[in-house]
Amino acid sequence: NKKKFKKKFRRMKKISKNLKDTKEIAENFLSSILKQVGGKARVVGLYGDLGAGKTAFTQALAKHLGVKNKVVSPTFVIMKSYQLSAFRFQKLIHIDAYRLEKGEELVKLGWAEIISDPENLVLIEWPEIVSDVMPKNHDKIKIKHIDETSREFDICL
Repeated sequence: NKKKFKKKFRRMKKISKNLKDTKEIAENFLSSILKQVGGKARVVGLYGDLGAGKTAFTQALAKHLGVKNKVVSPTFVIMKSYQLSAFRFQKLIHIDAYRLEKGEELVKLGWAEIISDPENLVLIEWPEIVSDVMPKNHDKIKIKHIDETSREFDICL
């Protein structure tokens, strides 16, 4: 008699009024996911309109992870990978699916291998474009414009 275990969802809503707040939200998110261990990569879908703050969040998270390189949106290269050393993740993989048409294009870039490696932390902008290949229980961060400088972060772990 096997029991099915469903992932327990934690939901947090936070308001960022500036980059300092966004950095704090990223740090709190990182603290939350580092406590959880899984057998596969940690995949985080970053949802939001153009200019909502998906890349700013990724930059803040990368900084907390010790990434020294300048992190920019990989819109034209689709995917960038950063080596990590200070945390349980060995790689931060930043994907921008904006220019893709469907998940099959991500599969051709080695998606199956990327998401099966528990040492990868994967942040994907525009995950709705490749929803057909996104892991069912990926973390979701929805970022919404409130005004010129303020954003609402709706985080579902």
